[in-house]
Amino acid sequence: MKTSTGHRARAVRAGAGALAASVLAITMSGCGASPGGTQASDDKTLVVWAEGTTADTIKSDPDKQGKYGQYLIDTFEKAHPGVTVKIENHGWDDVLRQNLTTALLAGTGPDIIVGENYFQSYAANDALVPLDDEIKDIKDNLIPGTLEAGQYDGKTYALPSWTGVFGFERNCTVIEEAGLDCSSAPATWDDLLTQAKEITAKGAGKYYGYTDQGPQGSNLGAVFRAAVFLNQAGAPLATADGKPNFNDPKALDVYKFLREIDKTTQPGLNFDPDEGKIYSALFEGKSAYQVAGSWHVAWAAQSGCTDCQYSMVPLPAGGTQSSLVVGNVLYAVLKTSKHVDLAKEFVKSLTTDEAQELGYTAIGRIPATKSALEAVRPTMSAAEQPFADVLLNADVHPLPQWSTNPQQVWQAWNDAFLKTLTTNDSLSDIWDEAQATAETALKG
Repeated sequence: MKTSTGHRARAVRAGAGALAASVLAITMSGCGASPGGTQASDDKTLVVWAEGTTADTIKSDPDKQGKYGQYLIDTFEKAHPGVTVKIENHGWDDVLRQNLTTALLAGTGPDIIVGENYFQSYAANDALVPLDDEIKDIKDNLIPGTLEAGQYDGKTYALPSWTGVFGFERNCTVIEEAGLDCSSAPATWDDLLTQAKEITAKGAGKYYGYTDQGPQGSNLGAVFRAAVFLNQAGAPLATADGKPNFNDPKALDVYKFLREIDKTTQPGLNFDPDEGKIYSALFEGKSAYQVAGSWHVAWAAQSGCTDCQYSMVPLPAGGTQSSLVVGNVLYAVLKTSKHVDLAKEFVKSLTTDEAQELGYTAIGRIPATKSALEAVRPTMSAAEQPFADVLLNADVHPLPQWSTNPQQVWQAWNDAFLKTLTTNDSLSDIWDEAQATAETALKG
Protein backbone atom coordinates (compact mmCIF):
# COMPACT_ATOMS: atom_id res chain seq x y z
CA MET A 1 0.00 0.00 0.00
CA LYS A 2 1.27 3.47 -0.80
CA THR A 3 1.96 5.20 2.45
CA SER A 4 2.79 8.73 1.30
CA THR A 5 0.07 10.95 2.66
CA GLY A 6 -0.70 12.65 -0.63
CA HIS A 7 -1.31 9.61 -2.77
CA ARG A 8 -3.38 7.02 -0.93
CA ALA A 9 -6.34 7.56 -3.24
CA ARG A 10 -4.25 6.01 -6.01
CA ALA A 11 -4.37 2.68 -4.20
CA VAL A 12 -7.13 1.21 -6.41
CA ARG A 13 -6.06 0.73 -10.03
CA ALA A 14 -8.27 0.27 -13.05
CA GLY A 15 -7.20 -3.27 -13.92
CA ALA A 16 -7.84 -4.67 -10.47
CA GLY A 17 -6.72 -8.28 -10.23
CA ALA A 18 -7.67 -9.65 -13.64
CA LEU A 19 -4.40 -11.47 -14.34
CA ALA A 20 -4.01 -12.83 -10.82
CA ALA A 21 -7.65 -13.91 -10.73
CA SER A 22 -7.16 -15.91 -13.93
CA VAL A 23 -4.12 -17.62 -12.49
CA LEU A 24 -6.02 -18.33 -9.29
CA ALA A 25 -8.76 -20.02 -11.32
CA ILE A 26 -6.18 -22.20 -13.07
CA THR A 27 -4.56 -23.03 -9.75
CA MET A 28 -7.90 -24.06 -8.26
CA SER A 29 -8.59 -26.39 -11.19
CA GLY A 30 -5.56 -28.57 -10.80
CA CYS A 31 -2.29 -27.24 -9.45
CA GLY A 32 -2.13 -29.14 -6.20
CA ALA A 33 -4.82 -27.86 -3.83
CA SER A 34 -6.73 -30.67 -2.17
CA PRO A 35 -10.51 -30.45 -1.56
CA GLY A 36 -11.27 -27.64 0.87
CA GLY A 37 -7.87 -26.12 0.22
CA THR A 38 -6.02 -27.96 3.01
CA GLN A 39 -2.92 -30.08 2.57
CA ALA A 40 -1.35 -32.48 5.02
CA SER A 41 1.81 -30.96 6.40
CA ASP A 42 3.88 -31.00 9.58
CA ASP A 43 4.99 -27.44 8.87
CA LYS A 44 2.77 -25.08 10.89
CA THR A 45 4.05 -21.88 9.35
CA LEU A 46 1.30 -19.42 8.47
CA VAL A 47 2.43 -17.07 5.69
CA VAL A 48 0.67 -13.71 5.65
CA TRP A 49 1.23 -11.23 2.84
CA ALA A 50 0.56 -7.89 4.53
CA GLU A 51 0.68 -4.23 3.52
CA GLY A 52 4.09 -2.62 3.82
CA THR A 53 3.73 -0.66 7.04
CA THR A 54 2.61 -3.70 9.01
CA ALA A 55 5.32 -5.95 7.62
CA ASP A 56 8.31 -3.62 7.39
CA THR A 57 8.07 -1.75 10.68
CA ILE A 58 8.29 -4.88 12.82
CA LYS A 59 12.06 -4.54 12.41
CA SER A 60 12.48 -0.93 11.27
CA ASP A 61 10.33 0.69 13.98
CA PRO A 62 9.76 -1.92 16.71
CA ASP A 63 9.03 0.60 19.45
CA LYS A 64 6.25 2.44 17.59
CA GLN A 65 4.59 1.32 14.35
CA GLY A 66 6.11 -2.14 14.51
CA LYS A 67 4.18 -2.91 17.68
CA TYR A 68 1.11 -3.66 15.59
CA GLY A 69 2.58 -6.41 13.42
CA GLN A 70 4.51 -7.90 16.32
CA TYR A 71 1.33 -7.98 18.40
CA LEU A 72 -0.44 -9.95 15.67
CA ILE A 73 2.38 -12.48 15.60
CA ASP A 74 2.82 -12.82 19.36
CA THR A 75 -0.84 -13.14 20.29
CA PHE A 76 -1.60 -15.68 17.57
CA GLU A 77 1.45 -17.83 18.27
CA LYS A 78 0.66 -17.78 21.99
CA ALA A 79 -2.88 -18.95 21.32
CA HIS A 80 -1.64 -21.64 18.90
CA PRO A 81 1.48 -23.34 20.29
CA GLY A 82 3.68 -24.76 17.56
CA VAL A 83 2.45 -22.30 14.93
CA THR A 84 4.83 -19.76 13.39
CA VAL A 85 3.41 -16.62 11.78
CA LYS A 86 5.44 -14.99 9.00
CA ILE A 87 4.28 -11.52 7.97
CA GLU A 88 5.78 -10.47 4.64
CA ASN A 89 5.62 -7.46 2.32
CA HIS A 90 5.26 -8.34 -1.35
CA GLY A 91 4.22 -4.91 -2.58
CA TRP A 92 0.85 -3.31 -3.16
CA ASP A 93 -1.60 -2.97 -6.00
CA ASP A 94 -0.20 -4.07 -9.40
CA VAL A 95 3.11 -5.22 -7.90
CA LEU A 96 1.32 -7.28 -5.26
CA ARG A 97 -0.93 -8.99 -7.78
CA GLN A 98 1.95 -9.77 -10.12
CA ASN A 99 3.93 -11.26 -7.25
CA LEU A 100 0.91 -13.33 -6.27
CA THR A 101 0.56 -14.60 -9.83
CA THR A 102 4.23 -15.62 -9.89
CA ALA A 103 4.00 -17.31 -6.47
CA LEU A 104 0.88 -19.28 -7.39
CA LEU A 105 2.41 -20.53 -10.60
CA ALA A 106 5.46 -21.63 -8.63
CA GLY A 107 3.35 -23.28 -5.92
CA THR A 108 4.65 -20.93 -3.24
CA GLY A 109 1.58 -18.79 -2.62
CA PRO A 110 0.79 -17.49 0.88
CA ASP A 111 -1.99 -18.59 3.19
CA ILE A 112 -3.40 -15.07 3.54
CA ILE A 113 -3.43 -12.23 1.02
CA VAL A 114 -3.88 -8.51 1.60
CA GLY A 115 -5.52 -5.98 -0.70
CA GLU A 116 -8.21 -3.37 -1.16
CA ASN A 117 -10.49 -3.53 -4.17
CA TYR A 118 -9.97 -6.76 -6.12
CA PHE A 119 -11.36 -9.49 -3.88
CA GLN A 120 -14.63 -9.82 -5.76
CA SER A 121 -12.83 -10.99 -8.90
CA TYR A 122 -10.87 -13.51 -6.83
CA ALA A 123 -14.06 -14.77 -5.18
CA ALA A 124 -15.76 -15.04 -8.56
CA ASN A 125 -12.93 -17.38 -9.62
CA ASP A 126 -13.51 -19.54 -6.52
CA ALA A 127 -10.06 -18.66 -5.19
CA LEU A 128 -10.98 -17.49 -1.68
CA VAL A 129 -12.44 -19.14 1.40
CA PRO A 130 -15.76 -17.68 2.67
CA LEU A 131 -15.64 -16.40 6.23
CA ASP A 132 -19.33 -16.11 7.07
CA ASP A 133 -19.37 -18.87 9.68
CA GLU A 134 -16.35 -17.35 11.43
CA ILE A 135 -17.85 -13.86 11.68
CA LYS A 136 -21.40 -14.64 12.82
CA ASP A 137 -20.60 -13.30 16.28
CA ILE A 138 -18.82 -10.13 15.10
CA LYS A 139 -20.48 -9.16 11.83
CA ASP A 140 -22.78 -6.58 13.43
CA ASN A 141 -19.71 -4.88 14.90
CA LEU A 142 -17.98 -4.44 11.53
CA ILE A 143 -18.74 -1.16 9.75
CA PRO A 144 -20.74 -2.41 6.73
CA GLY A 145 -19.01 -0.25 4.14
CA THR A 146 -15.63 -1.68 5.09
CA LEU A 147 -16.86 -5.20 4.31
CA GLU A 148 -18.44 -4.54 0.91
CA ALA A 149 -15.26 -4.77 -1.15
CA GLY A 150 -14.67 -8.24 0.28
CA GLN A 151 -18.18 -9.54 -0.35
CA TYR A 152 -19.39 -11.42 -3.41
CA ASP A 153 -22.63 -13.22 -4.24
CA GLY A 154 -23.93 -12.83 -0.70
CA LYS A 155 -20.82 -14.15 1.04
CA THR A 156 -17.96 -12.44 2.89
CA TYR A 157 -14.42 -13.32 1.79
CA ALA A 158 -12.23 -10.61 3.32
CA LEU A 159 -12.10 -8.74 6.63
CA PRO A 160 -10.71 -5.26 7.33
CA SER A 161 -7.69 -4.57 9.48
CA TRP A 162 -8.37 -0.82 9.28
CA THR A 163 -9.92 1.70 6.97
CA GLY A 164 -10.12 5.30 5.77
CA VAL A 165 -12.87 7.55 4.45
CA PHE A 166 -13.50 10.83 2.66
CA GLY A 167 -14.62 13.96 4.46
CA PHE A 168 -14.32 17.70 3.87
CA GLU A 169 -11.38 20.05 4.46
CA ARG A 170 -11.17 23.84 4.66
CA ASN A 171 -8.33 26.33 5.09
CA CYS A 172 -9.68 28.96 7.46
CA THR A 173 -6.89 31.43 6.71
CA VAL A 174 -8.02 31.63 3.09
CA ILE A 175 -11.71 31.74 3.94
CA GLU A 176 -11.32 34.50 6.51
CA GLU A 177 -9.01 36.51 4.25
CA ALA A 178 -11.89 36.49 1.79
CA GLY A 179 -14.09 37.97 4.51
CA LEU A 180 -16.16 34.85 5.22
CA ASP A 181 -16.91 33.01 8.45
CA CYS A 182 -14.95 29.78 8.92
CA SER A 183 -16.47 28.66 12.22
CA SER A 184 -18.36 25.97 10.32
CA ALA A 185 -18.27 24.49 6.84
CA PRO A 186 -20.90 25.18 4.17
CA ALA A 187 -23.90 22.95 4.84
CA THR A 188 -25.13 22.51 1.27
CA TRP A 189 -23.80 22.32 -2.27
CA ASP A 190 -25.44 25.67 -3.00
CA ASP A 191 -23.68 27.24 -0.01
CA LEU A 192 -20.36 25.74 -1.09
CA LEU A 193 -20.70 26.91 -4.69
CA THR A 194 -21.69 30.42 -3.62
CA GLN A 195 -18.73 30.69 -1.25
CA ALA A 196 -16.28 29.13 -3.71
CA LYS A 197 -17.22 31.69 -6.35
CA GLU A 198 -16.94 34.58 -3.89
CA ILE A 199 -13.56 33.43 -2.58
CA THR A 200 -12.23 32.96 -6.11
CA ALA A 201 -13.34 36.47 -7.09
CA LYS A 202 -11.81 38.05 -4.00
CA GLY A 203 -8.62 36.04 -4.38
CA ALA A 204 -7.99 37.59 -7.81
CA GLY A 205 -5.52 34.85 -8.70
CA LYS A 206 -3.89 34.64 -5.26
CA TYR A 207 -6.23 31.92 -4.01
CA TYR A 208 -9.29 30.03 -5.22
CA GLY A 209 -12.50 28.65 -3.76
CA TYR A 210 -12.26 24.92 -4.41
CA THR A 211 -9.87 22.16 -5.40
CA ASP A 212 -11.37 19.89 -8.05
CA GLN A 213 -9.48 16.99 -9.65
CA GLY A 214 -9.89 16.10 -13.29
CA PRO A 215 -9.54 12.56 -14.68
CA GLN A 216 -5.99 11.28 -15.00
CA GLY A 217 -6.21 8.13 -17.13
CA SER A 218 -6.11 5.06 -14.90
CA ASN A 219 -5.68 7.19 -11.78
CA LEU A 220 -8.99 7.05 -9.93
CA GLY A 221 -8.47 10.12 -7.77
CA ALA A 222 -11.16 12.05 -9.65
CA VAL A 223 -13.77 9.31 -9.61
CA PHE A 224 -13.23 8.72 -5.87
CA ARG A 225 -14.15 12.33 -5.05
CA ALA A 226 -16.97 12.54 -7.57
CA ALA A 227 -18.41 9.31 -6.18
CA VAL A 228 -18.89 10.98 -2.79
CA PHE A 229 -21.23 13.53 -4.37
CA LEU A 230 -22.95 10.88 -6.52
CA ASN A 231 -23.68 8.73 -3.47
CA GLN A 232 -25.05 11.73 -1.59
CA ALA A 233 -27.46 12.37 -4.46
CA GLY A 234 -28.63 8.76 -4.61
CA ALA A 235 -26.88 8.11 -7.92
CA PRO A 236 -24.13 5.55 -7.14
CA LEU A 237 -21.73 4.55 -9.89
CA ALA A 238 -23.04 0.98 -9.92
CA THR A 239 -26.44 -0.64 -9.60
CA ALA A 240 -27.17 -3.22 -6.91
CA ASP A 241 -26.32 -6.01 -9.36
CA GLY A 242 -22.94 -4.50 -10.25
CA LYS A 243 -23.75 -2.79 -13.55
CA PRO A 244 -22.58 0.75 -14.47
CA ASN A 245 -25.01 3.50 -13.49
CA PHE A 246 -23.25 6.41 -15.18
CA ASN A 247 -26.28 8.10 -16.74
CA ASP A 248 -28.66 7.96 -13.80
CA PRO A 249 -30.88 11.07 -14.15
CA LYS A 250 -29.97 12.08 -10.60
CA ALA A 251 -26.29 11.98 -11.57
CA LEU A 252 -26.75 14.78 -14.11
CA ASP A 253 -27.36 17.28 -11.30
CA VAL A 254 -24.13 16.12 -9.70
CA TYR A 255 -22.16 16.68 -12.87
CA LYS A 256 -23.80 20.06 -13.36
CA PHE A 257 -22.61 21.01 -9.88
CA LEU A 258 -19.09 19.66 -10.50
CA ARG A 259 -18.91 21.48 -13.84
CA GLU A 260 -19.70 24.75 -12.06
CA ILE A 261 -17.47 24.34 -9.03
CA ASP A 262 -14.57 23.22 -11.22
CA LYS A 263 -14.48 26.81 -12.49
CA THR A 264 -13.39 27.91 -9.01
CA THR A 265 -10.27 25.71 -9.09
CA GLN A 266 -6.88 27.24 -9.90
CA PRO A 267 -6.53 27.02 -13.70
CA GLY A 268 -4.53 23.98 -14.74
CA LEU A 269 -4.30 22.54 -11.24
CA ASN A 270 -7.19 20.15 -11.70
CA PHE A 271 -5.35 18.34 -14.52
CA ASP A 272 -1.92 18.24 -12.93
CA PRO A 273 -0.60 14.65 -13.12
CA ASP A 274 0.75 14.93 -9.56
CA GLU A 275 -2.18 14.27 -7.24
CA GLY A 276 -0.12 15.38 -4.27
CA LYS A 277 0.40 18.79 -5.87
CA ILE A 278 -3.34 19.15 -6.52
CA TYR A 279 -4.36 18.72 -2.89
CA SER A 280 -1.33 20.48 -1.43
CA ALA A 281 -2.60 23.75 -2.87
CA LEU A 282 -5.05 24.06 0.02
CA PHE A 283 -2.27 23.56 2.58
CA GLU A 284 -0.28 26.29 0.85
CA GLY A 285 -3.12 28.80 1.13
CA LYS A 286 -4.10 28.68 -2.55
CA SER A 287 -7.48 27.00 -2.10
CA ALA A 288 -10.27 27.16 0.46
CA TYR A 289 -12.20 23.87 0.22
CA GLN A 290 -11.74 20.28 -0.97
CA VAL A 291 -12.94 16.73 -0.46
CA ALA A 292 -10.27 15.11 1.71
CA GLY A 293 -9.23 11.63 2.70
CA SER A 294 -8.76 10.86 6.37
CA TRP A 295 -4.98 10.91 5.85
CA HIS A 296 -5.19 14.63 5.04
CA VAL A 297 -5.14 15.47 8.76
CA ALA A 298 -1.55 14.28 9.17
CA TRP A 299 -0.60 15.51 5.70
CA ALA A 300 -1.87 19.04 6.45
CA ALA A 301 0.02 19.15 9.74
CA GLN A 302 3.21 17.96 8.06
CA SER A 303 2.71 20.65 5.40
CA GLY A 304 2.41 23.43 7.98
CA CYS A 305 -1.32 24.12 7.63
CA THR A 306 -2.15 25.14 11.18
CA ASP A 307 -5.63 26.41 10.27
CA CYS A 308 -7.03 23.42 8.34
CA GLN A 309 -10.35 22.18 9.72
CA TYR A 310 -12.59 19.21 8.90
CA SER A 311 -16.23 18.22 8.66
CA MET A 312 -18.63 16.06 6.70
CA VAL A 313 -19.06 16.93 3.01
CA PRO A 314 -21.81 19.50 2.25
CA LEU A 315 -25.10 17.97 1.08
CA PRO A 316 -27.31 18.49 -1.98
CA ALA A 317 -30.94 19.42 -1.48
CA GLY A 318 -32.70 16.27 -0.34
CA GLY A 319 -29.45 14.32 -0.21
CA THR A 320 -28.14 11.94 2.42
CA GLN A 321 -24.79 11.92 4.17
CA SER A 322 -22.66 9.37 2.34
CA SER A 323 -19.02 8.75 1.55
CA LEU A 324 -16.51 6.22 0.25
CA VAL A 325 -14.05 4.07 2.14
CA VAL A 326 -10.50 4.43 0.87
CA GLY A 327 -7.26 2.91 2.09
CA ASN A 328 -9.55 0.12 3.27
CA VAL A 329 -7.07 -2.70 3.96
CA LEU A 330 -8.59 -6.19 3.79
CA TYR A 331 -7.24 -9.70 4.33
CA ALA A 332 -8.54 -12.94 2.82
CA VAL A 333 -7.71 -16.65 2.95
CA LEU A 334 -6.63 -18.32 -0.28
CA LYS A 335 -8.08 -21.73 -1.05
CA THR A 336 -4.54 -22.88 -1.79
CA SER A 337 -3.61 -22.29 1.85
CA LYS A 338 -2.02 -25.28 3.57
CA HIS A 339 -3.66 -24.23 6.84
CA VAL A 340 -7.13 -22.93 5.99
CA ASP A 341 -8.58 -23.18 9.49
CA LEU A 342 -5.61 -21.39 11.08
CA ALA A 343 -5.69 -18.76 8.34
CA LYS A 344 -9.37 -18.06 8.97
CA GLU A 345 -8.68 -17.62 12.68
CA PHE A 346 -5.82 -15.23 11.96
CA VAL A 347 -7.91 -13.05 9.66
CA LYS A 348 -10.65 -12.91 12.27
CA SER A 349 -8.08 -11.93 14.91
CA LEU A 350 -7.47 -8.70 12.98
CA THR A 351 -10.92 -7.50 14.01
CA THR A 352 -10.50 -7.76 17.79
CA ASP A 353 -10.72 -4.53 19.75
CA GLU A 354 -7.10 -4.90 20.83
CA ALA A 355 -5.78 -5.27 17.29
CA GLN A 356 -8.02 -2.56 15.87
CA GLU A 357 -7.13 -0.05 18.58
CA LEU A 358 -3.42 -0.81 18.28
CA GLY A 359 -3.63 -0.18 14.55
CA TYR A 360 -4.74 3.33 15.45
CA THR A 361 -2.41 4.08 18.37
CA ALA A 362 0.71 2.57 16.77
CA ILE A 363 0.21 3.34 13.08
CA GLY A 364 -2.53 5.96 12.99
CA ARG A 365 -5.02 4.00 10.88
CA ILE A 366 -8.75 4.27 11.56
CA PRO A 367 -10.45 1.19 13.09
CA ALA A 368 -12.97 -0.68 10.95
CA THR A 369 -15.12 -1.95 13.82
CA LYS A 370 -17.74 0.08 15.62
CA SER A 371 -16.54 -0.82 19.11
CA ALA A 372 -12.89 0.04 18.46
CA LEU A 373 -13.74 3.25 16.63
CA GLU A 374 -16.05 4.38 19.43
CA ALA A 375 -13.31 3.56 21.95
CA VAL A 376 -10.58 5.60 20.22
CA ARG A 377 -12.77 8.50 19.08
CA PRO A 378 -12.46 10.43 22.38
CA THR A 379 -8.68 10.27 22.04
CA MET A 380 -8.72 11.59 18.48
CA SER A 381 -7.94 15.19 17.68
CA ALA A 382 -10.77 17.53 16.73
CA ALA A 383 -9.51 17.24 13.14
CA GLU A 384 -9.75 13.44 13.08
CA GLN A 385 -13.11 13.07 14.78
CA PRO A 386 -15.25 14.09 11.78
CA PHE A 387 -13.83 11.15 9.82
CA ALA A 388 -14.79 8.79 12.64
CA ASP A 389 -18.27 10.32 12.60
CA VAL A 390 -18.57 9.70 8.86
CA LEU A 391 -17.79 6.02 9.34
CA LEU A 392 -20.11 5.65 12.31
CA ASN A 393 -23.05 7.70 11.04
CA ALA A 394 -22.94 8.06 7.25
CA ASP A 395 -23.76 5.58 4.49
CA VAL A 396 -20.29 4.49 3.31
CA HIS A 397 -19.32 2.20 0.44
CA PRO A 398 -16.22 1.21 -1.52
CA LEU A 399 -15.64 2.09 -5.15
CA PRO A 400 -17.35 -0.45 -7.47
CA GLN A 401 -15.42 -3.43 -8.78
CA TRP A 402 -16.23 -4.31 -12.40
CA SER A 403 -16.30 -8.01 -13.30
CA THR A 404 -15.09 -7.59 -16.89
CA ASN A 405 -12.73 -5.08 -18.57
CA PRO A 406 -12.53 -2.76 -15.55
CA GLN A 407 -9.91 -0.58 -17.23
CA GLN A 408 -12.24 0.11 -20.14
CA VAL A 409 -15.21 0.80 -17.88
CA TRP A 410 -13.26 3.37 -15.86
CA GLN A 411 -11.87 4.88 -19.06
CA ALA A 412 -15.44 5.46 -20.25
CA TRP A 413 -16.14 7.34 -17.02
CA ASN A 414 -12.90 9.35 -17.27
CA ASP A 415 -13.58 10.34 -20.87
CA ALA A 416 -17.06 11.53 -19.97
CA PHE A 417 -15.83 13.46 -16.95
CA LEU A 418 -13.20 15.15 -19.10
CA LYS A 419 -15.94 16.31 -21.48
CA THR A 420 -18.03 17.42 -18.52
CA LEU A 421 -15.29 19.73 -17.25
CA THR A 422 -13.91 20.99 -20.56
CA THR A 423 -16.96 21.43 -22.81
CA ASN A 424 -20.48 22.81 -22.69
CA ASP A 425 -21.88 19.72 -24.38
CA SER A 426 -25.17 18.25 -23.17
CA LEU A 427 -24.56 16.35 -19.95
CA SER A 428 -27.27 13.91 -20.88
CA ASP A 429 -25.54 13.11 -24.19
CA ILE A 430 -22.11 12.83 -22.54
CA TRP A 431 -23.21 10.36 -19.91
CA ASP A 432 -25.52 8.36 -22.18
CA GLU A 433 -22.47 7.75 -24.38
CA ALA A 434 -20.37 6.80 -21.35
CA GLN A 435 -23.08 4.39 -20.18
CA ALA A 436 -23.24 2.69 -23.57
CA THR A 437 -19.45 2.38 -23.76
CA ALA A 438 -19.22 0.97 -20.24
CA GLU A 439 -22.00 -1.56 -20.87
CA THR A 440 -20.24 -2.75 -24.02
CA ALA A 441 -16.96 -3.13 -22.14
CA LEU A 442 -18.65 -5.07 -19.37
CA LYS A 443 -20.07 -7.54 -21.86
CA GLY A 444 -16.53 -8.35 -22.96
